[in-house]
Amino acid sequence: MGLSAISATMTHPDYNLLILLYDNETYANTDIQISGTSPYGVNTSFSTPGKVKRIMHHRWKKNVAPLIVAGHPTVKYVATISTSYPLQAMNNVRKALSIGGPTFIHCLNPCPKGWDFDPAISYELGELAVNTGIWPLYEVEHGKLSLYGKTQQIAKGKFKRLPVRDYLLKQGRFAHFTDEDIAYFQSKVDEMWDKWLVPGVIPLEKDPE
Repeated sequence: MGLSAISATMTHPDYNLLILLYDNETYANTDIQISGTSPYGVNTSFSTPGKVKRIMHHRWKKNVAPLIVAGHPTVKYVATISTSYPLQAMNNVRKALSIGGPTFIHCLNPCPKGWDFDPAISYELGELAVNTGIWPLYEVEHGKLSLYGKTQQIAKGKFKRLPVRDYLLKQGRFAHFTDEDIAYFQSKVDEMWDKWLVPGVIPLEKDPE
């Protein structure tokens, strides 16, 4: 929702602005409805699992940052961030503002109500999204891809990705998942890391850093 307006804004190379996408993976203002950035299989008010169909949402999460990179070559800076790494996130925002627009940052933000978890583990869930490889941290500055933080360490073999199970089972929105569902989710994340870290846009092998 609103992607067309963002896309139109990004086509103006003279616009000095930053668009920050605050992503809680649902339309939370209208009772936790499913959105284009909702992950596979998630339980929302529009995708409640039942006896006949356990998995009601079969689409993979929309990768918005790569869409911006691929479709808007004049965009000077695009990044993904996690507020569980606050200093780095602030540095990314500073960089985007100092470069000048148009720039775009996609931030993953755990939502206790929508994701059904104890607010006390919000910070932990943000870290797990990164450390399981579900939410890679990268920036694309003037068309050049750079990984950073734990994502860079994973790519260099200095940190082993944690299993997605550690992340999924801490959230009530995935409580209906079977071992097979978790295995499928893991296989999709593995595929992303094996082939396209920035899905569909920039192959991982093009960034040795």
